[in-house]
This record gives sequence, C-alpha cells and structure tokens, in this order.
Amino acid sequence: MPIISSLPDHIWKTLALSADPDTSDRPVVALSVDHAKGQSVQTHTHERGQLMFVVSGSMRITTREGTWVTPPGRAFWIPAGIHHSVVYPQPARLHTAYIRHDLLHGLPARCRVLKLSPLLRELVIRAAASGWEYTDDSPQARLMQVLIDQIAEEKEAPLFLPEARDHRVRRVTQALQENPGDTRPLEQWCHLAGASSRTLSRLFMQDTGMTFTAWRQQLCLISAVELLLEGQSVTQIALRLGYASTGSFTSMFSRVMGAPPTAYLNRWEQA
Repeated sequence: MPIISSLPDHIWKTLALSADPDTSDRPVVALSVDHAKGQSVQTHTHERGQLMFVVSGSMRITTREGTWVTPPGRAFWIPAGIHHSVVYPQPARLHTAYIRHDLLHGLPARCRVLKLSPLLRELVIRAAASGWEYTDDSPQARLMQVLIDQIAEEKEAPLFLPEARDHRVRRVTQALQENPGDTRPLEQWCHLAGASSRTLSRLFMQDTGMTFTAWRQQLCLISAVELLLEGQSVTQIALRLGYASTGSFTSMFSRVMGAPPTAYLNRWEQA
C-alpha cells in the first residue's frame, strides 16, 4: 500500500507551495522555503524521501526515535514514510529535495543529519532553481540523478538525541531536557524514576543505546548547538549546561564535533 503524505493542504498554502511534491511524477522535485522564528509543522509523512538543506537558521526534527538538531550548512535526511514534526527555533531558509520512492534504494533507511559536502550543497541549490517541469533526457534530470547518488556518500553528523520508550526512563529524560544543566548522578534520579539505579542503568542502555552519562552528554551537545545559534557565548553555555569550567565544556565539544565551539560556529556562518 503506498504511503500518502499527511501534510494538510493549509500547510502547503502557508509555505506558499503550489503543489504537494508527492503528486509529481518527476524523479526529484526541489524547492526553497523560508520559515519564521517559532514556526512548527505538525506530525506528517511523505511518500518521497526528503533532503532538507538548512541555509540559515536551524531546525529541530522529532520522530518516535528521538530528536535531531540541524544547524546551517548541514542537511537532514528523512526516508519515505517516517512520521516527523519540525520546529524552527530561528528564522530559517531551506532548500528541500524530494526523491521519488522507487529511487530510494541504497539511500539511508533511517533519519540522520548529514555533514553535506560542497558538491551536494550545490546540487540541491541547482535542483531548487530548476523547477518541477523537466524531461527524462534533460540536463536537469541528469543533475537529479547525481544528487541522489551523492546522498548515499554523505557522512552523518552526531546531532541525534534518542528518546526512551520506558516511562521510568522518560521521567528522567524529560526532566533533563527541561534543565540540561542538572548534573545529578544516576543514583539521585531513582526516586523520580521509580526504579533502582541498576534497573535504570539497564533501561537507559536498552531504550536509548547509551549509558546515562553518554545520553546526558549528548543532550548537552545538542543544547550547546542551539544555544550557540541563539548567540550565547561559550562561557554562558558551559555554565548553563553545568560544566565546571569553559575548558571542560570546550574539550567535550571539540572531541565529539571535531572543532571547538567558536570554530564550528564560524564554519556554519561560512556555509
């Protein structure tokens, strides 16, 4: 049974789009869209795979698996049929390419943030400028095929925070998401969770694939990305996330992201 896009018609009108990409028969259809600060798109799905290149601003995408943050200069890949919602914390501009469902073989089967090579970035920009009306033997069609091939080559950026299914773990993860700077060890969360530290530790690994410590560090990383984009200083972020010093926060960020926070932010601005 084919997957039907559940994005309501009024959303397409809000985004100023003339048609739902799922209704096109072209292999790839692409478009450029601006989003206002705080705009959100409720849970929906597409028949096509979707590559969302963030030119400016950022977006937060949530599925049943968890949450991803996509900063400028990066892209987010959503396979066909994945129910997802989107929030735009800052004004954002996106170039989005939708790939027909029969062309998805070899592309990632799960959502992910992509680092986005210069080649794929330019291909998405060109695709968005090409329009939806092109023939199978046209230069545009050949460009679209290269775009599809390049998605499979992209490396993943570590900007995913998995969500737990067990209600005891979710009590802890939700409290930490409200206050990422809470540095209490796992043993001090047992009362809230209603489980022993041993059980809670096992459930964290079972549900998220991470230890409690690793999950909290990933939460801090995701939060740091968003706070950097809001314009907060490295010192402010380190204190807000409960780090003892700016140096310890910078060390963690650099180890995971491959660059210190200030250099990484400059890289986004130049993308």
